[in-house]
Amino acid sequence: MEIKNKAKKSFKWSFLIQLSSQIIGFSISILLARILLPADFGVIGILTIFINLSKKITDGGMASSLIRTKEVNDRDFSTVFFFNMLISIFLYSILFFLAPFIAIFFEVKIVENLLKLYGLVIVISTFTITQSVKLNRDLDFKTQFKILLPSIILSGLFGVGAAYLGYGVWSLVIKEIAFAVFASIQLWYYSNWTPLFIFDKNLFKIHFRYGYKLTLTDLISQFFKDGNKIIISKFFSPADLGFFTRAKTMEELPNSVVFNTVNRVMFPLLSKVQDDDIQLKKIYSQIIKVVSFIVVPFLLLLYVIAEPLFVFLITDKWLPAVPYFKILLIAAMIAPVQPYLLNICKVKGRSDLVLKLSMVEYLFIILSLFAIIPYGIIGLLWGLVLATLAKLVVTMFFAGRLINYTVKRQLLDLKEGFSIGVFIFCIVSFAKHVGLFDLMTSFQTIISISILFYTLFLALSYVLKLESFHLIKNLIIKK
Repeated sequence: MEIKNKAKKSFKWSFLIQLSSQIIGFSISILLARILLPADFGVIGILTIFINLSKKITDGGMASSLIRTKEVNDRDFSTVFFFNMLISIFLYSILFFLAPFIAIFFEVKIVENLLKLYGLVIVISTFTITQSVKLNRDLDFKTQFKILLPSIILSGLFGVGAAYLGYGVWSLVIKEIAFAVFASIQLWYYSNWTPLFIFDKNLFKIHFRYGYKLTLTDLISQFFKDGNKIIISKFFSPADLGFFTRAKTMEELPNSVVFNTVNRVMFPLLSKVQDDDIQLKKIYSQIIKVVSFIVVPFLLLLYVIAEPLFVFLITDKWLPAVPYFKILLIAAMIAPVQPYLLNICKVKGRSDLVLKLSMVEYLFIILSLFAIIPYGIIGLLWGLVLATLAKLVVTMFFAGRLINYTVKRQLLDLKEGFSIGVFIFCIVSFAKHVGLFDLMTSFQTIISISILFYTLFLALSYVLKLESFHLIKNLIIKK
């Protein structure tokens, strides 16, 4: 009962963290998108390729090892802290040196100075990785909420203010640096932890042995994830990359809110019951049912309202991103639960399996990159859809075997979210096709379709007594 009560409390604060951060962050990005040009977001897209890769190295597997390990102390935390700091300084030095060559490669001169400034985020963020791990281990998401909210708001004000003053793409970099600074200061204050001047080689070997596989997996995954950005930025204009980046950002929002809410709590929590396969299977089964029931219908709704949504939020200058957005939504619908299945491997200590499973996706992503030659960016995106599907099938089989969670059982757990979502999607799409919403403004269309969609969704879920619906209802009323 203690774990159950702690989970409920943690979920509440984790949900508040994700909901507030995503809503505020999304609102800030909308303001910036209305002020800045697609080409500005294309340039920042180039920078994030290198920043994301560096972050995966510095805050990857060893942080997960600290969370998963049942007994840790200040020697563990201090060892990981100093290792991460050393790596972050080394990576920033490399980026600083390579910045002019990167600018030449992408044929965008401003990239050199932007990358030298933006790269400081790597070092600043590394100061607080260990403090974040301690809060996650303790399931202290209330403190994290108090840290995150003002950091997002203040950094957003810096970014929007800089954009209004005409700083262009620099405003996006200013926003990220401001967030890293505000969050780091608060984490040091609230965590009540300072490192000991200790580096234990034996403890380092233990955490490195588990963590390097996850780091390698994340690093390769991020490289292939950003591989499409490299191809687009090299062979197309910064504006094209900006359209792709904006579509990707909007597509990732629903899944990231749900995944980060659940995963922030579940990984440290399930690490405490990692040896109970029956309990793990039961919990993951419920997670898959609830997540697919929430995410899949919402993604289908976004597909229907894509055009008016883009026009209303970020103006019609972003309409070329809509086709990209729709294809990315299909990929997101295929695998809303895939990251949770990979967590089974992590919880069971099979970081090697995480790497092996990811290799399947990488193979298909490489093949998808060739589709850009005859079919352009659209061909690339359909290739990503196939890569996502391939990885999902393989992950369901191998990760499920660790806790006797068969592919058939997993598909049955996904059934409710997909079946009711697709059924209502067809009804609403038909209503839109026959011109029911033609005389409405973009905002009126969004509201009308959303009300129709979720009225049907909730009514059918209640009448059909769907298990997923009642799981969510019981979670809300704390049964």
